[in-house]
Order: sequence, then structure tokens, then C-alpha cells
Amino acid sequence: MGIRGRIALAISCMTALAVVVLGFSVHHIADLERERSARAYQDDRLSSALQIYERDGTLALGAKLDDGTLPSPLREAVFKKKSGTYVSGGEDPRVWAATGVGDGDGSGPLRSLSVSAPYPDDDPSQQSLDRALLISGCGTVVLMAVVSWFVSQRLSRRLRLSAAAARRIAAGAEPDADALASQGRDEVAELGRSVHHMAMSLAARVEAEREFTADVAHELRTPVAGLVAAAELLPQPRAVELVRDRAQAMRRLVEDLLEVSRLDAGVERADLDACELPSLVRGIVQRAARQRGVDEADEVSVTVEGEPRIVETDRRRVERVLVNLLANAAKHGKPPIEVVVAGARIVVRDHGPGYPAELCAEGPRRFRTAAPERGTGHGLGLTIAAGQAQVLGARLDFGAAAEGGAEAVLELPERAGRVCPTDP
Repeated sequence: MGIRGRIALAISCMTALAVVVLGFSVHHIADLERERSARAYQDDRLSSALQIYERDGTLALGAKLDDGTLPSPLREAVFKKKSGTYVSGGEDPRVWAATGVGDGDGSGPLRSLSVSAPYPDDDPSQQSLDRALLISGCGTVVLMAVVSWFVSQRLSRRLRLSAAAARRIAAGAEPDADALASQGRDEVAELGRSVHHMAMSLAARVEAEREFTADVAHELRTPVAGLVAAAELLPQPRAVELVRDRAQAMRRLVEDLLEVSRLDAGVERADLDACELPSLVRGIVQRAARQRGVDEADEVSVTVEGEPRIVETDRRRVERVLVNLLANAAKHGKPPIEVVVAGARIVVRDHGPGYPAELCAEGPRRFRTAAPERGTGHGLGLTIAAGQAQVLGARLDFGAAAEGGAEAVLELPERAGRVCPTDP
């Protein structure tokens, strides 16, 4: 249940509780008032009957002398020379009033003079009042539920806008000032403004980081290219080979930085064309040995499950993703490396210690080194793979293989996938 429903439910419950308490209070007060009025009415009747009895010696207004059904508490009060009223229960509830009288000359024994009237529990006026309380109480609860629902709707909408804007920022989109800059002076408006300021600050920092990465990569590209060209002209001793290898590694790092900056800028677009996925993957694995030092013959096997599929995708970007996954598996994992093509899904497994738990939960991050058991690194390879997968509209998940080791699953979109025709 969302906050809107919870607020409406809480207000409805509080309103219902208040209505119940108020209803019982009104019912009890009305019952006491009814009893007080009945007692006062019978007391007035008794006074009138007593005046007539003392003047004429006759019983009037339904008065009785020494009534055998007079309740015991009232009889005891009369013989103590006290008058009073009493409400009796049982099958025939009545309200009584009684007092003591002599035989006329003051010398005879004390006798009781009493009047009574029915006092039913199901009084029509009381029942009408209870029905009115019930109807008005239910109406009040329903009305408050509807009002609280619409009142909380605005609060819920403002919170949803802030949450949606925060999700867009987390996904890398530009912050929406209108969605985050809430108007008003309440806590929700303050939350919206705080999120807005935080988003603008984070966006500025991310943009500064992206520009810094792009500027550094561009500044390094020219001297590194010159260093690589100069290393190629050197003789072939072992020391020169080491210089050439380090220069190539530096060039790959600069190219990775440039690619990350382009992915961050959102300028990359997929160039889609139809291709047979198993053939594309086999070609990528063969070329990976020349690109990243992956030994296909000894370390990588390609398996096709089910019918081969023809998909519309960007061959270059798929190759970029797979080459980085294979390089990561060769560097941090253990052979053999298995590549499984099933439909539009490509799975890359190794038999090493597996991906770190935080990478599986949060995804790759640039410049975050791997866990110690998986070696070291600058974290750009998997970051680029995830960015290129996003450009393809594909899904890239990192997890643990069932038999142990790391497993990366690239799920290409099914927008134009179809089964390859087979020869009859």
C-alpha cells in the first residue's frame, strides 16, 4: 500500500474511533437524561398524588398504598421516612417514586404511597437517536476517507515526482528542475528542494568528471601515439619489447578513457543490421586473441544451444562487449572460458573465483579495482561493456555460474530476431 492509501486509512481509522467514542458518549448521556426526566416526572406525580391524598384521603394519578411490588430499596427508604425514586429492571422495567404517609391524624403506622410507570429498554426516541448516530458516524467516516484520499493525493504526487526525478538522475539523465523544485513550506517541499540541490550538485560533478576524462584522454592520445610509433622503430631486444608492450597498454587505456567519455556524453548510437549471431560470436572469439591476448585454442570454447538466430544489432558494439568480457575472464578468471549462444542470449563463463558481490549487486564502476582474489585493474573494461550494452538496448547481468566461477549474460533485444532457415 502506498503512502496515499496509508494516510487515508490512518485518517479513516482515527475518524472511526472518534465517531465510536462520541456515539457511545452521546448514547450514555441521552440515556442518563432520559432516566433523570423519568424520575423527575414520577416525583412530580407523587407530589400531586400526595397532596390529593392528604386533602381528600383518595388515591389519584395511579398512586397506590403499600404496593406489594414496590422495590425493596425504595421500601426501606420509605420506612426510614425518606422519599425517593428508583428504576427497576427485569421483565417489566419500571420507574418508581415513593414516600411515607400516616393514617391521617399522625398517630397511625407509616404507610408507603407510590406511583410507577413503564420504563422500557427499547425506547423509540433512544432508538431513533442511535440510528441517527450510526448513519451520521458512517457518513462522517466515508467523507473523511474520501477527503483524506484526495488530500494525500497531492502529497503522494509530489513524492512520486521527486522519486522519479531521483531515478532518472541515477540512470544518468539530466535533472528536471520543475520536478524537483517543490513549492511550499512543508516537509515535502523541503525534501524536494534538498533533492533538487543535491541533483544539481551531482550533475555538475559528473559533468566535470566527464569533461576531465575526455580532456585528459585527448591530451594523452597524441604523446602516446608518438610513443607507440617510436617504439615500433626500435630494434627487437627484450627491453625494447617491454617498452613497446607498456606503450600499447597505455594506448589502450587512453582509448578506453575516450570511449567512456563518449558513452557518458550520450552521443553513441547503434548502427543496426541483420547478422547470424553464432557466426558473429565465433568471429569475435577468433579476433579476441589479437585484440586482448585471449588464447582461443586453449581457453575459449563456443557452444550454440538451440536453433541459430538472426538478430538485428550493431556488430561492432557486440564485439566490443564480448572482447571486454573475454579479456576480463582471461585476466581475472581461470580457464576454460565458455561462450554459450542460446537464441539472442550470449553467456560468458570462466572458472575463477567469480565476480565480487558488490559488482553483481551494483554493476561495474570505473576506476574501481576488482577484489584481491581476482587481481587488479582500472575497472574500465566492464564499465565499457555495460555502456555499450545499454547503447544496444541489451541487458548485461553479472553473477555466479552454477558450477562456480564468474558468469556474464548479454541479453540482446528480440526486436527482429528470427530462426535461421535450415537446409532441407
